[in-house]
Amino acid sequence: MLDLSIVIVNYRSWAKIESCLQSLVQQTDLAQEIIVVDNYSNDGILEKFIEKFPFITWIKNNKNDGFAAACNIGARKASTKWLLFLNPDTNLPKDCLPTLIPFCDLHSEYHLISIKQLDEKGNNTHPYGIFPNALNSLGLIRSLNRLFLFPDQTKRAISKNSVSYPQWISGSFVLIRAKHFNLLNGWDEKFWIYFEDVDLSKRAFEKGLKRVLLNDWQCIHSHGVSSRQNKTIKILTKSEVVKSNHKYIDKHFVGNTRIIAHIWLRLHKSLELILMGIIDPSKKKIFKTLMPFWYQLFSKQVKP
Repeated sequence: MLDLSIVIVNYRSWAKIESCLQSLVQQTDLAQEIIVVDNYSNDGILEKFIEKFPFITWIKNNKNDGFAAACNIGARKASTKWLLFLNPDTNLPKDCLPTLIPFCDLHSEYHLISIKQLDEKGNNTHPYGIFPNALNSLGLIRSLNRLFLFPDQTKRAISKNSVSYPQWISGSFVLIRAKHFNLLNGWDEKFWIYFEDVDLSKRAFEKGLKRVLLNDWQCIHSHGVSSRQNKTIKILTKSEVVKSNHKYIDKHFVGNTRIIAHIWLRLHKSLELILMGIIDPSKKKIFKTLMPFWYQLFSKQVKP
C-alpha cells in the first residue's frame, strides 16, 4: 500500500467523481487513504456515495468555503508521507500512482509535483503557467512574456521534456510531501476558487521548493465540471477568477506595481466583458457582479 493520502474536493460532480474513485481503487497498488471533502452539495446524493464507497473517508461540510479551505480540511485528516490533491473530474491509468510514488521517493529535489493532463479528446491541457506580473493578466501579453522573457516556460518547451519545471502547477493534480505542505502552511483560504494553486506555487518558490511536471505520467482531466454546471454557477465562478486575480495581486505585489496591476486588470476585463456582453448576456451579468467588488477594492487602494 502506498504511503499516500488522496484529497478530493467535490461539489455536485457525482458522475465524474464516481469515475475518478473507480480509477483510484483500480490502481495496482492502492493509496493508504482516500479522503473526499464534499463542499455542501446539499442535493441528497452524498449519502448514496457513502454507502457505495464505505472504505473512503467522507467529510461533509455544512457550507461551501471554497476549494482551498476544503483541501486543508482533508489534509488535516491525512496521516501519510505524501499528499495528492486531486480534482474529482480526473481519471488515472491503473499504473499511474504505483509507479509515480516510488519514482518521486527517489527524487528529494522534487517538491510540488504534477503530471501531464489530457482532455477527453486526448489534447494536452497544459496544467501550468508563469507567475502573474503587473501586465500579464491579459492572455496576449502572457504569451509574449513566455516567448521572449521565459522561453523555457512556453508550452512547447515544457511539453517536450520528461521532466520540466513550470513556475506554477495547476491545483487539479498536486503531489506534495506532507512536511512541505506543512512548511507552506497549506492552501491560502482567502482564495475561494482559482489562483490558490498559483499562490501555493509562489510561496513554494519563495521557500526554495521546486515545482515539477512529469510528462511520462498522465491522467485525463475534464476541466471545469463543478464550475460550469449551470449559468448561475458559471457566472459566479467566472467572476471569482477576476476577484482571485485581484486577491493574488494584493498579496504578492507591492507599491506602484500593485496599483498598476489592479488598474490594468480592471481596465481590460471591463472592456472585454462590456464588448462581449453585446452578444453574450452572461458577460453583462459577470460585469455587474464585479462592479461592487471593484468599488470596494479601489476605495481601499486610494485610502491614505
